[in-house]
Amino acid sequence: MNRSSGPPRVFERLADDYRARPPYPEALVARLSELAGEGRPVVDLGAGTGLLAAPLARAGHPVLAVEPARAMLAACAEACAGLPVLPVLAPAESTGLGAVGAGLVLLADAVHWVRPDAAGGEARGLLASDGVAAVVAPEPMDTRFMRGLRALLVSANPKARSLSPPARTRQFLVLAAGPGRPREEFWEQRVLLDPEALRRVVRSLSYGGPALGPARLGRLLAEVDALGEREGREWARVLRLSWLRRGRRSRPTRTRPPRP
Repeated sequence: MNRSSGPPRVFERLADDYRARPPYPEALVARLSELAGEGRPVVDLGAGTGLLAAPLARAGHPVLAVEPARAMLAACAEACAGLPVLPVLAPAESTGLGAVGAGLVLLADAVHWVRPDAAGGEARGLLASDGVAAVVAPEPMDTRFMRGLRALLVSANPKARSLSPPARTRQFLVLAAGPGRPREEFWEQRVLLDPEALRRVVRSLSYGGPALGPARLGRLLAEVDALGEREGREWARVLRLSWLRRGRRSRPTRTRPPRP
């Protein structure tokens, strides 16, 4: 699902750290299930270790978990053992799946890794005529710990200043589902991490472990340890859900459901 040959190779060594990432809120999973439609297939592009594939399968959906990194896909298969999940080793831009008739095609915390034009075109071929294309993009909440963590990441890697541009999300959704304005919903996530889980999560971040050499990463993790001691280790994010239904023009909405 990457823009070059690099990211999958990086993720081959990060699968274990990705396992430490907190699960998505149950209310967000329920909303994605509702958008897909009861029992309808879901295609999870850039499925990673199965953080959404597994709960969506438990909600009654057959899931095609598409992931280009073998180690990540193996972790996903392990997390989804016994569930109706089919692991697919492929990039989001070229899944090889053909016409699936999916009720939902999903990109979660992955839109920054894909070519949105190619992935959007691929998603269009996977969607049912009334299916939903969706993107989940996390943003750090404005808390003392998350501000401090972001500052440390930017200091270690200035590229961490940038978040996923909304234009990438819109391009993917419009190419996947057709004309219309995506709807937006927001979900808050607050999880207290222990020190080791926090270190593993930081190593898994796009501008952390994948982008830093061993020395810089070691310094960053030591600074994160100190920050956690001072400010606590509450992993606090806003999860932005953007979605568009195929074949139907949607009026733009921005809703904030009750906090989970």
